[in-house]
Amino acid sequence: MHIRQLTTSEEDFKKVVDFLIENFVPEHKMGKLSASNLNLKKALGWVIFNIKEAAFVVEDNDGKVVGSIGLNRTSPWYSDAEYIADGWLYVLQEYRKSGVAGMLIDKAKEFAEEKKLPLIIGIFSKEDPIAKADIMNKLGLITVGGLFAAGV
Repeated sequence: MHIRQLTTSEEDFKKVVDFLIENFVPEHKMGKLSASNLNLKKALGWVIFNIKEAAFVVEDNDGKVVGSIGLNRTSPWYSDAEYIADGWLYVLQEYRKSGVAGMLIDKAKEFAEEKKLPLIIGIFSKEDPIAKADIMNKLGLITVGGLFAAGV
């Protein structure tokens, strides 16, 4: 497996969009916030927005995408201080616990360090968020808050 940064080419754009739509969308179940409520136009714009800053894929030896992260530059509502946030982080189920998430997070940390900006990665899932948070902590990220939901 290897990791690489996506370009703004049509081929890379299609590759990551297909990966997310074919894999993430059917899996992400959050009631009203489920990816099955896909707004394709908005999703495509979001992918472009992230690729323009930085997006990475991990591919197997045959070039199949097995994981991806999109990154974007943003700031808190109360400040102009910027940080790098994840637009998405997704690893195929069969590649979880194989080091793919670690490769993606390490690359995101490296990218943020190059930009001299903090990195914030969120967990937006009802599926075992405590275990996912533990993994993030093991990968060198610290917990700085959380998301809490009602009505989903």
